[in-house]
Amino acid sequence: MIYPKCKAIIGIPFVVLFILLPLEAGAQNIEVGVRYNPEFTGLINKNDMTAGSALQRTGNFAYTGSFGAGAVLNINKHFGLAVDFLFSREGQRFEGYLGSNPSDASTYGSVVNTQVVLNHLSVVGDYVAKAELNYFKLPLMISLTSDNTRPLFFTLLIGPQVDFLQGVAQEVNHTDETYPNTDITPYDLYKPITINGVLALGGACNISSRLVLSARVRGDYGFEDVENKEVMVRYNGAAPVRFYSPERGATHCITGGLMIGLDYKI
Repeated sequence: MIYPKCKAIIGIPFVVLFILLPLEAGAQNIEVGVRYNPEFTGLINKNDMTAGSALQRTGNFAYTGSFGAGAVLNINKHFGLAVDFLFSREGQRFEGYLGSNPSDASTYGSVVNTQVVLNHLSVVGDYVAKAELNYFKLPLMISLTSDNTRPLFFTLLIGPQVDFLQGVAQEVNHTDETYPNTDITPYDLYKPITINGVLALGGACNISSRLVLSARVRGDYGFEDVENKEVMVRYNGAAPVRFYSPERGATHCITGGLMIGLDYKI
């Protein structure tokens, strides 16, 4: 469900577009191209960040990144509207410790403990885990540039982004685990659609009259909790209970990388 405030955020680039269109209608041109963005990613949750040695967040760069296609409608030499369609693999890696006592129910360690118990894993002591979220991303951005007819120019993109969850994998000690003898899958633990904000800043080069090569430092941040805190689960056919502890705070996706683009002017 996309709430009214989210619809308003998504509509901002279109409002700006209709304001700018009459200014220099004759200067319009369209660019279409490809995008590649190696990136660092993370899931920010206050409970996980304060869990201490029982659960520690670790760097998440290998096997992450986004790629896809994009287009830019240049209203004039300085303003335009841009849209991308990206596939993004992101999430968070963890290191932790499972002892004789259950993990703190408000942290991701509890998720690991649940998978260990349900899958009858022999995990005592140190472990590594990963929550991997695969998204289709649709950023709708205002494009601001210095004179984009020059050989080199600066460029900034800013706007909202809609994330569509495509798949989820949860690893314990490098093996994907699920929830046997329950009625849920890892996908059910996360929201299918969330709203982000995106900002990209860098430069571009007109390498010919038709081709534009760009490089931008790009980041996006999820305004909404990506976890579905309302999900209920039945263990071995028993009455449904909430999967997440009510003490667990919101979890927000964040990414940062270098977006490389190659566009063709139509």
